[in-house]
Parts: sequence; C-alpha cells; structure tokens
Amino acid sequence: MTESNFSRQMMDFFEGLLQINGIENVLRAAMTVLVASVFGLLIYFTYKLTCRPFDYQREFGLVLIVVPIVVSILLTVIGTNIARAFSLAGALSIIRYRSTLVKPKEIVFIFFGMGTGFITGCFLYLPALVFVLITCVVIIVYTAFTLERGRNVAKTLTIAVPENINYDGLFDEILEKFTSSYALNSIRIISGGAVTELQYHIKIKDISMTKELLDEVRVLNQNFKIQLSQFATQ
Repeated sequence: MTESNFSRQMMDFFEGLLQINGIENVLRAAMTVLVASVFGLLIYFTYKLTCRPFDYQREFGLVLIVVPIVVSILLTVIGTNIARAFSLAGALSIIRYRSTLVKPKEIVFIFFGMGTGFITGCFLYLPALVFVLITCVVIIVYTAFTLERGRNVAKTLTIAVPENINYDGLFDEILEKFTSSYALNSIRIISGGAVTELQYHIKIKDISMTKELLDEVRVLNQNFKIQLSQFATQ
C-alpha cells in the first residue's frame, strides 16, 4: 500500500467519523432522547393512574420511562446501517431475562413503551405524540369503566368442611343468593383427612353483603375456617 493510498484512507476515515459525530446528528439524537423521555413520563403516569395501590411497582414505573429512551436512541444510532443492526441483535441475544412479567397489563405497557420508542427513533415525533395520547386515553377510559364499584367483585372463597359433613352441593343455595356467578375451583383433603377444603371463585353481587354471606356459610361448615381473598388466576 502506497503512502498516498494510506493517507487517502485515513482522511476518508476521519471524514466519516466527523460526519457521524457531526453537530446535526448530535442535536437530532439529543432531541430524540428528550422527546422519548417526555413520552416515557406520559406512559408512566398513565400506568400509575390506572394501577390499584397494591399493584403499583416503582421499579416497573422506571422501566416504562427508560424503555422508550433506549429503543429510540438505538434506532437512531442504527439508522439504515445493516451491519450495526446485526451487531445490536447479536449483543441483545446474550442477555438473559431473569424477571418474568406475570401480569398481562405489564406486558401491554412494555409493548406500549417499545412502540413509542420505535416511532420516536424514526423521528416521527408528531405521529408518536398522537399514538401516545390516544393510547393513554383509551387505557384511562377503559380502567374508569371497568373499575370495581362494589358490584360483581371477583373473589376467592375458601371453606373448610369437617369430614362428617357431606359437602356436595352444600353451599350452592347460599352462593346463588349472594353471588352473580360462582365455580368450584378445587377440592383439597387436609389434616390427615379430617378436613376437606373447598375453593370457589365467586362474583359477589354487592360487596356490602359480604358479612351476611360469611355468616350463612359458617353456620353450614360448623365454624371451621373460612377465607375470602382477592381473586387471582393461577
């Protein structure tokens, strides 16, 4: 390689470096991060507003703010460069995700943040704003209309029955009286066969009638254990 060719290659390299790190690209990346941060905050506040107090997680809220920023800046850096895209895919394939998202709502918000980051990373700021605002409004309206208001509240009812009582259909009449729907979820034998534990998934017609429901159940199960808890899918 001649000295002139080497000099030309070095000049081309530095020109490309200056082009990549030019003031225009830096300003565009900074703007992308700023806009993505605002969108991330909007997504976070929507999540916090639509969460029940005992469901809210601060760490997950931070994730919702950071995800749009990371996705948008990665898309900005990659641009149309296929080599960078494959390099990024290889780097991400090394990551092992050890935490699982068990709630569908969390998965929806993660995809919401990723979608926002993709649109923002393409410098489509106005479409991204429209997307975020409409989606946030839809989530808030849906939550407001499906909020538990004391009627048809889903619960899990666990009843312990002594072995000398036939539990088959024993509580059906009471459950039909106080619930809009119910289903026997499981039957478990405990205490060496001395006690049978029945677990029902129920929807109480009126939450104010909970005490009456429990009083009538304990008459039939001879004051053995009764537990009414928040409904949770297995």
